[in-house]
Amino acid sequence: MAFNPKSGDFDVKYIKFLGKDTIPAVMTVANTEGAILRVISLNVMPCVEQVIPNNGSAQIDGKLSVKVLIEKVEGGYACLESASNFTAHIMNSEITPETEIFATAHSVGVSAVQASEQAVTFTANILVKSVMIALDKVKYIEDVSVAEQKKEDLAYSDLLAATSQSFEIEIESDLPPSISQILCVESKAVLSKAEAGNDVISLSGEIYTNIVYLSADEQPKLKNQRITQNFTHEILANNVVPTDVISATIQVCMTSYEVQGELNSAKSTIILKNSVHSNIFVHQNKTVEVVADAFCPRYNLNTEYASFLSQNLISSDLSFEKIDGSIVLGEDSPRIDRVLAVCAGNVIEKTREVENGEIMVTGVMNCNIVYTLDDDEGTTQSVFAEVPFVVNLKRDADADIIAINIVPRDIEARNKKSKEIDILAELAIETTMLKTDTNAILQSVSLGEKRTENQNAIGIYIIPEAEDLWQVSKALNVPSELILAQNPDLTFPITAPSRVIVYRERKL
Repeated sequence: MAFNPKSGDFDVKYIKFLGKDTIPAVMTVANTEGAILRVISLNVMPCVEQVIPNNGSAQIDGKLSVKVLIEKVEGGYACLESASNFTAHIMNSEITPETEIFATAHSVGVSAVQASEQAVTFTANILVKSVMIALDKVKYIEDVSVAEQKKEDLAYSDLLAATSQSFEIEIESDLPPSISQILCVESKAVLSKAEAGNDVISLSGEIYTNIVYLSADEQPKLKNQRITQNFTHEILANNVVPTDVISATIQVCMTSYEVQGELNSAKSTIILKNSVHSNIFVHQNKTVEVVADAFCPRYNLNTEYASFLSQNLISSDLSFEKIDGSIVLGEDSPRIDRVLAVCAGNVIEKTREVENGEIMVTGVMNCNIVYTLDDDEGTTQSVFAEVPFVVNLKRDADADIIAINIVPRDIEARNKKSKEIDILAELAIETTMLKTDTNAILQSVSLGEKRTENQNAIGIYIIPEAEDLWQVSKALNVPSELILAQNPDLTFPITAPSRVIVYRERKL
């Protein structure tokens, strides 16, 4: 009896999350602007530069760009800038020197800030997240000669490509006519959409920029202006087609600027040059026809099944949530005259709970608030503010991997009372949901022992229930064509006990 199952190779790539870790990085920013009276704000922008995989571990190397806004003892303000390197290590037994690993880094606050005449020293807390590209390799059965076989179209998502891209996004905006000096510029980005075209990937979203400046008054005051602008960027990608699904992360690693026109004039324009880093993943939906099950009327079959993982991108959405809070100064604090500026806002996610189809995220938004006191000198003070928040996001019932990125979109502070500051903010929330499926497929089939043949010429069977003809055929060990030919009135699915008649050819 000829029995030669035909098989094929089945390779599936998918993203595997390796977790996250907070790395403390001690930094020193040199001061050449005169003695420091106080540090007003610190803006730390980390960027992953390379990932070096080894056996069972990987090293993530990155760079920290820092901007420190200070007030000087002799009066006036200055922005100190510096850069430093950081290194993080991840451990996982699946990592080999050939493994593709992608990582992102975000600042989640600073601590232990100390200022002297020569330098500002502090610890930057860097949240590092990493993913690896995993590969499942299995065999699948395409065809089983002689045996009765059930074939199915198996749909899955394969990771076609993964890449890290760095590029520049320029944004142009008009400036108020009352600016005498720009001190500090910081930008953040969120991704609202990533789409595939013919050999191109289109990214779109919003960039939020905060400009801290001095007003053009007789006694210059510290102020800030926030700019929200849309951006689009296209990346060439060979063999990408519109039906491919794109998932991506994006972050601004450095912002520089140039001014066209004269400050403190009726018309001046700022051109923001944002260095952006993005990790981009191209998912391709595929279908393969496989043998899902098989049986042989004359022989028992020995079967083996294999499983593989695949991921499907369910959604990638950008939403906005307004939050508010307040900060109360101590009883011994002088009265507040007015709030001048809000600097360096960032978000720390603390907990995440899933309940009743919603994701409840709790966290804290941090920012520095600069204000003047109600005294004869109009003394400038700054305070570090924390605004706790709770946001509820809709969760797709099928999602089992949820990635959330929260960025402050707009922050406003005002002194409601003499010693109290109200804070209003809007958060931009980027949510990506994926579903991971475990699929079982028939991997190998071989002939076993010969079956004992039924000698009855006629068989009458009562089938309690069955979804399809294949289930009845396998249960009775009879080819499906024979059952259908001899029971033309049989309908599926069978939900009530039904009679099935089988006429067998007797050998004389």
